[in-house]
Amino acid sequence: MSEQDIEQQRLNNQAAAASKASNLQMGVTDPKFPHVYRDHEAGNTLSAFGTKYSLPAGTTRNQWEDYEEVIIPYSKKKANRFIRRLIDISELDALCRGTFSKYKSLNKMQSLIYPVAYETNENMLVCAPTGAGKTDVALLTMLNTINQHATFDVENGVYDVNYDDFKIVYVAPLKALAAEIVEKMGSKLAWLGISVRELTGDMQLTRAEISSTQVIVTTPEKWDVVTRKANGDNELVQKVKLLIIDEVHLLHEERGAVIESLVARTLRQVESTQNMIRIVGLSATLPNFVDVSEFLRVSPQQGLFYFDQSFRPVPLEQMFLGVKGKAGSRQAMQNIDKVTYEKLIDQLEQGKQVMVFVHSRKDTVKSARNFISMAQHAGDLPLFDCSEEPGYAQYQREMSKWKNKDMKDLFLSGMGVHHAGMLRSERNMTEKLFMNGAIKVLFCTATLAWGVNLPAAVVIVKGTQVYDAKQGGFVDLGISDVIQIFGRAGRPQFEKFGTGILCTTSDRLSHYLSLITQQHPIESRLQPKLADTLNAEISLGTVTNVDEGVQWLGYTYLYVRMRKNPLAYGMVWGDVSEDPLLGERRRKLIVDSARRLHLVQMIIFDEKTGTFISKDTGRVASDFYLLNNSVEVFNAMMKPHATEADILAMLSMSGEFDSIKARDEETEELAELRDNYSPCQVAGTLDTAQGKTNVLLQAFISRVGIKDSALISDSAYVGQNATRIGRALFLIALNRRWGRLARMLLSLCKSIEKRLWSFEHPLAQFDLSQPVLNNLHEKSPTILEMKDMGTSELGDLVHNHRMGKVIAGYVDKFPLLNIDASVAPLTKNVLKVHLEIEPDFVWDYKLHGKAQFFWIWIEDSETYQILHVEKFILSKAKLNDPHVMDVTVPLNDPIPPQIVIRATSDVWLGSETTEAVSFQNLIRPDTEPITTKLLRLRPLPVAALHDPVVESIYNSKFQFFNPMQTMIFNTLYHQDTNVLLGSPTGSGKTIAAELAVWWAFRKYPKSKVVYIAPMKALVRERVGDWKKRLLKPTGRRLVELTGDSSPDADSIRKADIIITTPEKFDGISRSWQTRKFVQQVSLIIMDEIHLLASDRGPILEMIVSRMNAVSERTKLPVRLLGMSTAVANAADMASWLQVKEDGLFNFPQSVRPVPLQMFIDGFPDNLGFCPLMKT
Repeated sequence: MSEQDIEQQRLNNQAAAASKASNLQMGVTDPKFPHVYRDHEAGNTLSAFGTKYSLPAGTTRNQWEDYEEVIIPYSKKKANRFIRRLIDISELDALCRGTFSKYKSLNKMQSLIYPVAYETNENMLVCAPTGAGKTDVALLTMLNTINQHATFDVENGVYDVNYDDFKIVYVAPLKALAAEIVEKMGSKLAWLGISVRELTGDMQLTRAEISSTQVIVTTPEKWDVVTRKANGDNELVQKVKLLIIDEVHLLHEERGAVIESLVARTLRQVESTQNMIRIVGLSATLPNFVDVSEFLRVSPQQGLFYFDQSFRPVPLEQMFLGVKGKAGSRQAMQNIDKVTYEKLIDQLEQGKQVMVFVHSRKDTVKSARNFISMAQHAGDLPLFDCSEEPGYAQYQREMSKWKNKDMKDLFLSGMGVHHAGMLRSERNMTEKLFMNGAIKVLFCTATLAWGVNLPAAVVIVKGTQVYDAKQGGFVDLGISDVIQIFGRAGRPQFEKFGTGILCTTSDRLSHYLSLITQQHPIESRLQPKLADTLNAEISLGTVTNVDEGVQWLGYTYLYVRMRKNPLAYGMVWGDVSEDPLLGERRRKLIVDSARRLHLVQMIIFDEKTGTFISKDTGRVASDFYLLNNSVEVFNAMMKPHATEADILAMLSMSGEFDSIKARDEETEELAELRDNYSPCQVAGTLDTAQGKTNVLLQAFISRVGIKDSALISDSAYVGQNATRIGRALFLIALNRRWGRLARMLLSLCKSIEKRLWSFEHPLAQFDLSQPVLNNLHEKSPTILEMKDMGTSELGDLVHNHRMGKVIAGYVDKFPLLNIDASVAPLTKNVLKVHLEIEPDFVWDYKLHGKAQFFWIWIEDSETYQILHVEKFILSKAKLNDPHVMDVTVPLNDPIPPQIVIRATSDVWLGSETTEAVSFQNLIRPDTEPITTKLLRLRPLPVAALHDPVVESIYNSKFQFFNPMQTMIFNTLYHQDTNVLLGSPTGSGKTIAAELAVWWAFRKYPKSKVVYIAPMKALVRERVGDWKKRLLKPTGRRLVELTGDSSPDADSIRKADIIITTPEKFDGISRSWQTRKFVQQVSLIIMDEIHLLASDRGPILEMIVSRMNAVSERTKLPVRLLGMSTAVANAADMASWLQVKEDGLFNFPQSVRPVPLQMFIDGFPDNLGFCPLMKT
């Protein structure tokens, strides 16, 4: 082939691959689905950067001097062509009628969905425009679930709901939207007594509140955290019957990885528990909805619903303006302001109200004032005038009383502002003014579009550059925000159509056009976060090896898209054709992620077996959402004797803050913050992410008012994340037993949470005026010193006599514990510590809630090593109960001069009690455990028994006794001394017992042997074994004597061997004078005698005492053989059994014929589990 032919073939192959990719991406080959309601018609095409985008019919493009304009007209088609009639509420059952009592009928979309949503349990994906009524579809699926757990009382016409049998989880993308959903769902379900609550970062629920709630509205991250914890809210997770995920199209944004992981976790839970959880996905219109439905396990023929723009309650006209100038440049910003103003005036001239969306709180007021100035220059101010509106005078009087100057000034110019930084009352007032026409233009942030249903005739998005603290710079406004904002355009009762206008720079115009017209398939964002997501599953215990990891990956959206569009995920088409299920690719992803986690010590990955074992650090990282690269930094930087400055430097190096970038315009303010408001030394320069983060964190704690708006966002982001990371580091320090570091980290965590430094006075946590706090800070009296002062003394202290009583009240309420400690050595190396804890404060429900948490740990006074740690929960109900804690701690040589017990509040700064216990007079028991060394003896042959019958029993199994049996052979087989034999399981103790049996039958042929086993299972095992092996060759008789088997007296009299339990033998031996067979016993074998310390111990003690007494009275010897594992106090047990020195054998673990490797792994959540086990 010539070079031209080769080149032509390469181009043909590329074109074929691109065509294949395009078809697969866009779902051209999708079969017809019964519930997809849309038109397949396109108008002209937009070509940008070599890619062509198809635009709806009627689209026009205009080129102006400063900008390019693309107008997509509103759809004039009606959805009626898809549906003949709407479903009347009166036709529905009592449950739906009661819930939708204010509705006359369901709308077009809801009428089409009703049969599947309410009458089946099918998983669903509903793609519909904003405002089409998806929330009520979610409500229909909720009613279906409620109906399955309720009975209808026909006589009284009421529903009896089993509230404890189910939970419904509604996952909303934003906290603001969660609050709106709670309000909406709560009001509609209130008549059924259904409780709807919010569970987000802002709204925590107690266990009791979760238990009494049926519908939980949460965010993806919060629900991920809840389901990650295997023990915490397991009951909650297991009761979930319906999972509703709103805005599923967020899959293609960075947070999409969270949605993937929680859906995959839910699907696997359904398969493993076989308990049905219905999954319902709600979304804006998606291009590749079939892929998303496959991911959610939705049947395309049953549960997949797609509705086009004709289902919007008000049709939407869309304008996209691309201004000249580079994104972020001064020219672009000026052009955006100019074009936005032009469009605003156009709409005001038509008498329409307009919402202008900007991207920071500060920009709302700034843009409003800027537009007032432009209107003054252009003479357009009359267009903003609202004084002719009805009720305007009343609103004017109300506004004159408000303190917010910006609100008052802007109101007079017909404008308002709305953002999350305003007071709730101010926001409500602004919404009321806009709704009633008292202002014409409302400048707001995107939170208004998400959280409040406040429509306007026209919405304008002014610029698309949004500051993202997580990314450390300006990023494109998310398409989900644009869809949500455009969803607020148009009010059904006033306008024929709504208008959505987006002003961006010319280079981003095609980006938004392609997204808004759904030309871009939604891709997975899981791959970059795969290692951290895998760690969460390993910590939870749902993935324990590579194969399970591969299987888990099969439940993700990543797996769906890798098969459809491999080029986007670092693969080629050949990979898919050779391995359609992508088994090898998934295995590689899992193995690579596991190696990374193993490297940073989050898991143990055994490459030979492919198994995963979670480590403490990995579990903490999962619970606290730590990134694996942050853990890598902490592993390198964490030191047991770090200073506060070192800790702040380490926190600032966390991967979560890598994106924080230093900008030239901030340098001056950062330098001022460092010099004036940073008590700790700042590591790194201000032009690095580490240095800037460190300064912002210290400024955050110091409560400094920052001027620059981007710095304010950065500071809030740092403060929010530092709390979480600090808590994780505290638990890692506890796991590593580093007392000094743990104490400092806990103090820093509380400082960040309270925004107070640890050197400030503890009473600064109460509501006291600044002059009072200044006096306290100057004198620095401790809380304990203040407890001893009277009210007048306290008044003198702060130079304010009236405050004396108030301060005395706060001092009494400051949470402190009194601790009384005593110690008692149990062995030379184990110490028992007895703690008596007494609360030393007055409980105030407003300050202390239902419970207060304290950390109690015992540490070595010299090395600061934590010997024991527990979380102590003090509840209001048990405040006056005695609180006693008994713990055992190791005592290693050389022993420290003292141990220190610390009780520190989990949330209150300065609340720490320290109690030192001196070891000056401690006397340790000097009892070294007795162990028997295994002698190097030649193994004895079976022939050493000198009894052909007995030899025949063993010859078929072995020819020689093992080393341990050889060593004790002479004592057991030829001597009559009592024996205590301690040796590990599997070392041959049963044969040793049999040697003693043969001795008894040889020495006293008419006597009986009693074998006592602590459990019926052991009795049955021994009976089965000895019946099969010993009875036939020897002609002896055996009887089983347990609660399950009670032979008659004659059988017992004739038996040579009695196998029984302690309780049963205790019962029959009590009447030994009248039972001759008890007097005939020559040997008692007590197996597992180390269980003497259990509840059955006293019974064994009684048996030994009684049989010694029988022997004494009858003058017939009774030999005792005690068998156990190796014990620490063998000498004491030997003394009790009257075992002489030559009868005591206490072999270590090393005598096992098969070597045993032991690994001791602490229970993962020792803080909660160990105290529970003790009870």
